[in-house]
Amino acid sequence: MICPNCQSDNRDSAKFCNECGFPLSGKIAEVAAATSVSAARTDALEPESDIRGAAQSDSDAPPKPSSALDEAGGASEAEARSASLDALEGDFEPVPDEDSRPSANVRPNSSGPIDPAQLPAINVAGINVDENGNAFDFSDIEEEDDREATIDEHAAASQATRAFERPSSTDASHCSEDEERLVDSDYVAPRASWLSGDTMEMPRIDGGEAPQQKEYRAPDPRKKKNGKKNAIVIILAVLLALAAGAAGITYYLELWGGKMLPDVVGRTQADATYLLEEKGFSVRATQVKSDETEGVVLLMDPSAGARQEEGTEVVIHVSAARLVPSVVGMQRDEAAALFEQEGFDNIEFVTQKSDEHAGTVLAVSPEPETKGKAATPITITVSVPFTVPDVVGMKWDEAKAALEAEGYVADAAYVYDDSVEEGTAVAVDPGAGSELASGSTVTVSLAKSRGSELESAARSYLEGVGTVTIDGVAYEIESVDGVSYEGNETTAFAITGRAVTTLDGETVYGSSKRKTGTIVWNGDNEIVSLG
Repeated sequence: MICPNCQSDNRDSAKFCNECGFPLSGKIAEVAAATSVSAARTDALEPESDIRGAAQSDSDAPPKPSSALDEAGGASEAEARSASLDALEGDFEPVPDEDSRPSANVRPNSSGPIDPAQLPAINVAGINVDENGNAFDFSDIEEEDDREATIDEHAAASQATRAFERPSSTDASHCSEDEERLVDSDYVAPRASWLSGDTMEMPRIDGGEAPQQKEYRAPDPRKKKNGKKNAIVIILAVLLALAAGAAGITYYLELWGGKMLPDVVGRTQADATYLLEEKGFSVRATQVKSDETEGVVLLMDPSAGARQEEGTEVVIHVSAARLVPSVVGMQRDEAAALFEQEGFDNIEFVTQKSDEHAGTVLAVSPEPETKGKAATPITITVSVPFTVPDVVGMKWDEAKAALEAEGYVADAAYVYDDSVEEGTAVAVDPGAGSELASGSTVTVSLAKSRGSELESAARSYLEGVGTVTIDGVAYEIESVDGVSYEGNETTAFAITGRAVTTLDGETVYGSSKRKTGTIVWNGDNEIVSLG
């Protein structure tokens, strides 16, 4: 594709000229192409033979004889140069000075300046506006246009220099065909290429720095879009990184996300309360029985290290000394629960006879309100009621001592019982095991033999009576030989005595004889009969 501005060859798909950056597509390129065609047609109407003939005649014509140049003199030479310049004036433009130099809108080799006001407003996505219709910022392009204008000035100066160096047709016509030629007869002068669009070697310009070559490439809309997307992604990434950093710093500074619970375990209750309230938490302390130092925080809920909202209630468990509770007068089960609540686990219960209700705590050791550890031995005295001991089978003396040891008063009562040894306790009243207040009287039933009783009564009677009548004969008892119980309230006896009688007022004694007899008794130990 030929650039309508600088006539440079570009690839077919190019949107801008690689040399001058001129648009190659769109309405702007169409207007520029139409203008370039008009200029080309105007240049084509000018005779090319004058320029070529001048160049050819200048090279083919032999040099003039020195005599002709001498005759012409300095005046003829000056006139010839002036005529040559006049002849070239129609084909070449003089080198413009600084004031008459065309503006930046005038492109080299163009038919004339382009009036921007006459060009239609064209908004092309990717050219002068983005995909959303927003205009591009061409501040960088304007700077490039300034540099391009500088290059155009150098090019115009170079063309003007070549214009003065080119021989005119007038000078070429002064050369006769008979003059000696300095080139071969078959030499063909090169065709001027500045009107055909071909490239040509620029003459060396001394005294100035050569302009730097700049490559013009049409911007790729996809690259712009990708670049814009990449820029947005980078900006977003930076913003996210900054936001994350700010969030992390503010979170670390506890500006949001709650406050970090300090670890107050092991501190005193006063210190722990101060630290937690300084952070904005509310504190509730509970006492926990422990062997640790009194007043030290053992546990906190929630645990330390967790983040909690300001105002959250924190429960601290503070150690408290174990105290022996006052349980005297309580029931055994109630007292045991209190000791367990205090954390004592070495408890011994002992019983003591008491008139209190059974199971009532009578005493505790150590004394109540005494501090102790969990393993401290605790002795609790619990009441048990007084009960009648079992004294059956004991002799009277043993039974009496047992009853008095239990706080009772012993009383004896005899019952006839020939099944056991006489004097043995065969019963107690109240019965054994009965609850009875201390100081009460307990009656002990002692076994008593009826036979023994009657035997004793019979012996006593016989020894004291002096005379007994057996079978109608009175005997003076000399000795009681024996007494035995035969049952049915009857006792048998044997005595040694002599019969005694009264004759004529005189007492007559017989010989001593052994005599036996029986005595029948009633329930009152009275003799019913004797014989």
